[in-house]
Amino acid sequence: MKTCWLLYDAPDLSVNRDFAAMMREYGLRYGLDVEAVTLDRLTLGMDGSGQPYALLDGQPARPDAVLARMRLDLVSEHLERMGIPVFNNSRVCRICNDKRRTHLFLQGLPMADTVFLTDACQQPGALPRVLKPADGHGGEAVQLIETEAQWLAASEALHKGGLRPALHQAVAGKPGCDLRVYVLFGQILAGVMRTAKEGVVSNFKLGGHVALHTLTDAERALAQAVIDRFEAAGAPLCMAGVDLLYDEAGPLISEVEDVVGSRMLYKVSDIDLADLYLQGIAERL
Repeated sequence: MKTCWLLYDAPDLSVNRDFAAMMREYGLRYGLDVEAVTLDRLTLGMDGSGQPYALLDGQPARPDAVLARMRLDLVSEHLERMGIPVFNNSRVCRICNDKRRTHLFLQGLPMADTVFLTDACQQPGALPRVLKPADGHGGEAVQLIETEAQWLAASEALHKGGLRPALHQAVAGKPGCDLRVYVLFGQILAGVMRTAKEGVVSNFKLGGHVALHTLTDAERALAQAVIDRFEAAGAPLCMAGVDLLYDEAGPLISEVEDVVGSRMLYKVSDIDLADLYLQGIAERL
């Protein structure tokens, strides 16, 4: 039996306990002892000889693999330096959990015009624009800005408590509509089209409508180009989401979701993402 940590921060685990329980149950099918572990239970450090170590609840610990459901690339890198395989690896985590890095990494692929904000007071220029925190996920704090007053209010709210990395983008040709392409071990698994109830935030947890979608040739080609770029950089997408927007010329890169959710895929299809993922993990250990 191989031991696997399903690694969360505590708040995320509190809202994903059903998924964690399913992962534990399914893991047994493939000889995997999957334990949900939260970051607050871990102590990571370097010993006197300069080697990395990990303690779980104060005791030395070394799982056979880590299934990362948190967004701290330093934690993933530390565990990798202990010789523990991490899925997705630390490079994926680093690139995907800062939208600015994602856009830089995918240089040369079609994407919406994007400005990285270097100052909380920086003005967006021509409106409308979509304002996003660079480190956000799940549609958190994403806002359509159509007036200067909206910009000032949104910027103040975003940076309340300190400067937060952010960016703003041109509004896509189909605002409030995007495509989540599910990727499993470098292969395109399925597409789900998401449509916002209102505004531009289409995330399922925030009330967006979802429907299974057959990818067009253009959508498939762009998603595959993203997958290939990550693979070539030593950052394979083991379980991830490639999100696409649209303009008049076709699909555009929106972002790449490292800690990809599965609720909407279960809602619109019979694809058992957790089972397929754990089967793939077992094959790689």
